[in-house]
Amino acid sequence: MVGGKRCFFIQENKPETIFHGSVGNMDVEQVFLANGLEPVRFPFHYNFSLWAKLGRLAYLFKFFFTLPRGAVVFFQHPMYAGMNKLLIKLLRYRKSITIVCFIADINGLKHGDEAVLQQEIKQFRQYRYFILHNNAMEQWLRKQVPQHEAALIEFFDFLTITSDVKREPAMSVAFAGNLEKSPFLEKMDAVASRCPSVSFNLYGPHVTPAMQACANLRYKGIVEPYLLPQVLEGAFGLIWDGEGVEEPAGSMGHYMQYISHHKTSLYILCRMPLIVYEEAGTAELIKRYGIGFTIRSLFEIEEKLRALSAAEYRQMCDNTLVLARKIATGACSSGALHLILEKMKPVKVDQCKA
Repeated sequence: MVGGKRCFFIQENKPETIFHGSVGNMDVEQVFLANGLEPVRFPFHYNFSLWAKLGRLAYLFKFFFTLPRGAVVFFQHPMYAGMNKLLIKLLRYRKSITIVCFIADINGLKHGDEAVLQQEIKQFRQYRYFILHNNAMEQWLRKQVPQHEAALIEFFDFLTITSDVKREPAMSVAFAGNLEKSPFLEKMDAVASRCPSVSFNLYGPHVTPAMQACANLRYKGIVEPYLLPQVLEGAFGLIWDGEGVEEPAGSMGHYMQYISHHKTSLYILCRMPLIVYEEAGTAELIKRYGIGFTIRSLFEIEEKLRALSAAEYRQMCDNTLVLARKIATGACSSGALHLILEKMKPVKVDQCKA
């Protein structure tokens, strides 16, 4: 029981084999487990034989008919397994069951695919309760689903050890992630001409020859995600997406206006201040918590770094401490989980204004 309710979640991400999803998705599920949610995981998860499919179908109907009245079922969007999607679709017909959609990604926005986006919006309109990244995503969803109730994580949890490295101000910037999703890195020679003193340390798979040819980029290889906070080098962490260096162009550049990047949490665990596009979904959070600064163009980085005093830098590093503890212990998702359950409670008559 969680908040007086029997709560379940669709478990689709497991660490031993990742078909879709990420560290962020897996950590959300670990937080759900730690908070007492019961996992719903179909048998023979990676077996696609006829007998396995029949076994999953039998599990689906058993769960559907035995799920207790008043239960709450959480799932992360997008889901990829067909049985998981079918289960959520069927559960909408049980009126006593409350479904909570945790929006991890919006693929239509992410890939600039209008047809997929409209399908996702149609699905979102089937639900009332959501867990979302940040205020920017909530404002976007409000236009699509005006009557929804939402709780915000602000930052993705990252269940690993925080860095104990004492950062010092310098002209070095870290960037981590799936590098093929960041084609702007192939144009960093243009940034070097305007910011000759700034170097960038890259971490992640799919580095390209064009990236490695840029004089201001230093490729550091692939590091196991949960070890990254201990090895990431740099004085600042960069949040930037898309195809351009003057602005985050392309669908990925547009998408960053609505999301909290998982790498944001990584940099906070590293106790390093952040540099983020000023219209990014996390820009408001970076300013509010005093953990970095915003830019309109990558060409502004050197000027802004030079204008930052050592005392201001140390304060930004110090400001990451409380957030790092929350992120490393699952408090972001846990807080949103309990808040959305609280929103489900009926309002008492004496709490209403006359």
